[in-house]
Amino acid sequence: MTKILNAQKFYDGFKNKLKSEIHSLPILALASLSIGKNYSCQVYRASQQKLADEFGVKYLSVELSETAPLKEVIAKIKELNKDKKITGIVANKPFPQGISEEEIFSAIDYRKDIEGMNPYNLGLLFIGEPLFISPTVLSALEFIKMTGIELYGKEITIVGFSTLIGKPLALILGRKFATVNITHIATFESKRLPFYVKNADIVISAAGRPNLIKGAWLKKGVVAIDVGIGRKDSKIVGDIEFESANKKAAFITPVPGGVGKLTSLFLFKNLVDAYRKYENV
Repeated sequence: MTKILNAQKFYDGFKNKLKSEIHSLPILALASLSIGKNYSCQVYRASQQKLADEFGVKYLSVELSETAPLKEVIAKIKELNKDKKITGIVANKPFPQGISEEEIFSAIDYRKDIEGMNPYNLGLLFIGEPLFISPTVLSALEFIKMTGIELYGKEITIVGFSTLIGKPLALILGRKFATVNITHIATFESKRLPFYVKNADIVISAAGRPNLIKGAWLKKGVVAIDVGIGRKDSKIVGDIEFESANKKAAFITPVPGGVGKLTSLFLFKNLVDAYRKYENV
């Protein structure tokens, strides 16, 4: 019987612990930058704002036009870097076409980079000593932990090769001696994606393509972790076709109410860590 991984118990306990910790500190400030409008980005930002209000964290919403040149975006980030009142900065993806994510993340002061995307922080992650790990990655890892499954020797397929999710997850899970397959658009277009999904003990999808992963592709007893979020027929859905996957999986995360529910909490956990490590910056 499939167990739907419910985040609520962890969410409530972790939120209360975070709230207590934040209230013991001076006022923290989170700067949240977005360029243009995107549905998943708006959902994430709304979650950030809600938690900031609950925690008593100052929330600075920075919204730039979709047509803003890269030079303007970088200038705004540098302004936020210099502001000693800002504890952490998050640049919300996706960015408009033509905007270099490498240049944006490189511009964020690594000490305020609470999503762990600055090349300095990614380098530390590569050698196993990260300052900050992407909140989405931390959320996905927490759901895997909920299953109680030993990762050693397990075969894991990650769908999506982004620097924010796919690559960090692959490094962390590989370090736990899982066998990790990373798949991406070329895997899909070559029609090889079902093969990698069918052979996986754990499937983690972060492609942002509604119902991309079919239940028929999954093997019996799989752990299905859905990081994606999108809209289909006016409904919020994930990458994994939930109804059909629910018949095959031993554990599955829902969308909404799954990985995304915990992501914002871990963002604020990283914000607290940024203050404790670099309070004088």
